[in-house]
Amino acid sequence: MKLVGVTDDCHSVDELLLKLLETEPYIDEFILREKSKTDEQLIELISHLSTRGFPLDKIIVHARPSLANSLSVPCQLTGYGMSVKEARTTFPSLRLGSSVHSLEEAREAQAAGADWLLYGHIYLTSSKKGLAPRGTDELFEIALSCTIPVYAIGGIRPVHLPVFKRHGVRGAAILSPISSQDAVSAVRDYARARDS
Repeated sequence: MKLVGVTDDCHSVDELLLKLLETEPYIDEFILREKSKTDEQLIELISHLSTRGFPLDKIIVHARPSLANSLSVPCQLTGYGMSVKEARTTFPSLRLGSSVHSLEEAREAQAAGADWLLYGHIYLTSSKKGLAPRGTDELFEIALSCTIPVYAIGGIRPVHLPVFKRHGVRGAAILSPISSQDAVSAVRDYARARDS
């Protein structure tokens, strides 16, 4: 099972660099979800990571397929930006993930050429205040119906990982643990659950 860290756009480039370096041993991939940062800032961050020995195959750029393509890293597409079909046509060699919120969206994204799916939010989470969680029923249905990897996001705790694994969910994306005060301790708990 894969553990995907998601950044929260609440840290400076220097702070984020430290967070990523500290938690990298426990996380399989990171989605750089930094909406307020410029392309230049993200390029600077990735350059600093590279010089510090951070494995760049763990980097996924959020919602910027052109930038991801120029850096030769994958891209996580959202429901409000470029579609999977358009991105696949424009950047045929780019690895693409798609954020989906229903079984129908999941099937459409897979048919359009997505390499993986991110479904949520599963449980109550402070990053989606006022929105009801979707729960696990449709998540498990998507994992069963789709042939590409399906990852869960939203309010996930370490105890949930074995349950996801039993139902064919290939991984979980976590945001709050990465941004927490003691990020290393937090993500270590998830890594133990993933590996058990």
